[in-house]
Amino acid sequence: MDGLVAVGLTLFMVGVALIFIGFLLEFLKCSKKTGKVKTAGAVLIGPFPIVFGDKDLVKYSVVLLILMTVLTLVLIIVSGVLI
Repeated sequence: MDGLVAVGLTLFMVGVALIFIGFLLEFLKCSKKTGKVKTAGAVLIGPFPIVFGDKDLVKYSVVLLILMTVLTLVLIIVSGVLI
């Protein structure tokens, strides 16, 4: 079981590092440009989705939110947590 905990913590730290590196690269790329920036995002808090951003990009955020919710439910069912 200790091996699984170590793998889980390692994957978590790799994920955090990748998010930080991606944020840093985007920041450096955008700091060199001037102009309009379009962003969008979606946050799911319980059963309530909060969608924000540019109206052209919001549809992609909603689609990704739905896909991630379905993937989460599938993984929960496959792992047998609810059974």
